[in-house]
Amino acid sequence: AETYKVLELITNAYTATATDVGFDFFPPSQTSAAIQGIKSRSLDIGAVSRPPTPEEAEHPLTYLTLAETPLVMVVHNSVTGITDITSDQIRAIYSGQITNWQTLGGPDAPIVLLDFTEDENEKKLLRQIYLGEDLVITPTAVVFAEDDELAETAAITEFSIAAIPYGEELAELPVTVLSIDQIAPSAQALRSGDYAMILPLGIVIEAPPANDVQSFLDFATGPESKRLLRGADYVVTDTQ
Repeated sequence: AETYKVLELITNAYTATATDVGFDFFPPSQTSAAIQGIKSRSLDIGAVSRPPTPEEAEHPLTYLTLAETPLVMVVHNSVTGITDITSDQIRAIYSGQITNWQTLGGPDAPIVLLDFTEDENEKKLLRQIYLGEDLVITPTAVVFAEDDELAETAAITEFSIAAIPYGEELAELPVTVLSIDQIAPSAQALRSGDYAMILPLGIVIEAPPANDVQSFLDFATGPESKRLLRGADYVVTDTQ
């Protein structure tokens, strides 16, 4: 869904100048569905949050990262006294070894874990960086298939914790973004690699692209798009 927002931002700017071009958006779906849409030629541009696998890339695809955003740990504002969480504490919460915020210096209240389904890229990243592939998730976790639904629930659920792709709308929600092992998810920490949980926000297209698709790609990777994305708190490198 976060890549979808990136594409909306860029396409709105593009159509303001290229008035003879229109875009039809389909509801956000998983990366695998976007890649399949390119293969079947039902899509010209697919929004993805990971590079294609070697098997998926057997079809002539071009993958392009437009921006990056951190996957951040957030807690509801009812969780007072906690601004940082350690790697070990993340694993202990997800496994159910720690079940009360008081253990971590917070209020005497049960921890409400909001989690993704295992096939979501956010959960795969969380496992890769912190949880490990074999960690058994506590059965009390409330599981979601979409990050928008998870974020909305985190905003209204007291004593909750969740991993959510960072977006500028987070500043408007009653949640606190935690640093992890004393490292905050700043743009500088992402560029240096100090902050580990990074989601690539990109697109896939058929190779070679049609002329109208190529024109959009030129805009999407140009200075105007980069300025827009940076203004929306995404991380964009000058080499992209």
